[in-house]
Parts: sequence; C-alpha cells; structure tokens
Amino acid sequence: MPPIDGIVAVPATPFTDDDRVDVDSLRRYARRALAQGAVGFLAPAVAGEAETLTNAERDLVVATLIDEAAGRVPVIGGATDADPSARLRHARRFIDLGCAGVLAYVRYEDDVSYAAAVEALGALQPGFLMIQDLDLGAAALPVPLIARLHREVPAFTWIKVETPDRCRKISALRAAAGDTLRIGTAGPDLLELLDRGVHAFLSTFTTGVYASIWRLHRAGKRADALALYHRLLPCLAFMATHQKIQWRFTKALLRAEGTFATTRIRVPAPELDFAERPRARTKADPRSSKLSDLLPREPTRHTGGRPG
Repeated sequence: MPPIDGIVAVPATPFTDDDRVDVDSLRRYARRALAQGAVGFLAPAVAGEAETLTNAERDLVVATLIDEAAGRVPVIGGATDADPSARLRHARRFIDLGCAGVLAYVRYEDDVSYAAAVEALGALQPGFLMIQDLDLGAAALPVPLIARLHREVPAFTWIKVETPDRCRKISALRAAAGDTLRIGTAGPDLLELLDRGVHAFLSTFTTGVYASIWRLHRAGKRADALALYHRLLPCLAFMATHQKIQWRFTKALLRAEGTFATTRIRVPAPELDFAERPRARTKADPRSSKLSDLLPREPTRHTGGRPG
C-alpha cells in the first residue's frame, strides 16, 4: 500500500430514520470517495459523531470502511475517548479489525502524563499512530514534546494538526521532527497548508474538489489549484460562520448528492433556518436554492473500484 499523500475522507456517520447506522449510505460514501481520489479513510471522528456511537456501532463503521477499501487505501480507526482505558480498548479493537493505523486525541496537561498516554498507544503496535493536536481548551501541545515522542515511540509517525496556529505550527514541526513525521491537517486554508508541505488533508465532503486541488498543486500548477480553491470559498465561508449547524449542513450536502438517505443527526444542533436553507447559491445560477450548489462541479475520477 503506497504512503498516504492526498485527501483522507472522514465520513459523517449516516443514520436511518429509526436511528441505526445506515450501512448502505456509508458504503455509497466510501465508493464515491474512492472514485473521487481519496487515499484513505478516518473513522469514527468528531465529524462522524463518534461520541454518540456505541462500541458496536464504532466497530460496524470501521469494518464497513475496511471492507470497501479492500486493501486499496488505509483505514485509520478513530480511537479518541476521554477515558484513557476506553481509548486503548478502541485502539486495540480497530487494530484487530484490520485498521492500518489508529488516531487518538490526548488532552495535554504536562509532558510526563502526555508521554505516558502516547507510549501506551504505541505499545499496542498499530501500523502507525496518528496523534491529534486539537485545540479543545487545554494547554497547547509543545512542538519539542511532539518531536521527542516521534523519536522515542516507533509507531508515532503521524500527527493531525488542527490548532488555530496550524500553519506556523506545521512548519515548526517539520523543522523540529524532520521528514519522518508525516503531517495531516484540516481547515479552510488548504493552499497555505500545501505550501507548507502537509502530507494529508482530512475532509468529510467535496473529496473530488480537494483531490483536484491537491493534484494540481503537486504538479506545480499552483495558479490552477488556487482558481479551483477560490470556487470552493463560498462553501468554506458558510461552514466557518455556521459551526453550530455543521453536522446538519454536511448531511444535507451528502443527501443532496444522493449519497445519504437521510439527514438525521444525534448531536444537539439547531435545524437549518429559513435563511440558511436557500443561502447557498452559485454565480452561474443565482436562482438555485440547493445547499449542494455551494460546491464547484468536478468530474468523477474513476479508479476501477468495485461495482456498487
């Protein structure tokens, strides 16, 4: 399996009307993401409402993605849990299910306790360990500690940086840890992140658009990548200013494109209101009122995947 370099799809978890995990919709999501150029999957994560899933549902999501990936791309199991013991249990199950790697967020309080938590995850011997550096009101995770743990814990070869200062922090990490630490990220500033040398961008929707931007940038066609990125900006701006409805918005997009059967969510969130529903309009057709019309249209990239 080639090293991850590109767009990693992070699915929202689809639910049926009677609140079960919708496996058929998840399979459609996986097949569409692969056809559009995804180089891996990460689940369950915040975007997938992981905190609302039972252990059996987490395992079902991961097993379904592993089945759809069929060894073509890696699946990263999202093992984050506030309970350190549960975090290790999630990671162990996902390794046993066949995940290529596991991701976990560990709240930073001090170097000693943080190092112990990362070492415990590394001791499970995942194919690789991806640590999530996320601003959840805790103290900032120090760059020197990340670099040291990368040297000392063999499995720790990936970090997902999602802090407000992610652009500068990514450059600092590359300088401190060298090329052996792979860096994933997310956020609206994709072009700058690419300029700073990230190895993966993780996103729930518009996989094909992001993959096209990635390929153009990698091919040295930054101006073309920037032009396509500019077409995506209305959607990114909407998401950035409507954080409380991000789960509903994402599922509305996925249903509008025919991937999800419902827009059901479990996390508490307001309904889309009268202004948000029709707000998404394209310059090409100002009369349009579909949320999906915020997105630039890109041709599907077929990869010879399994038939649906």
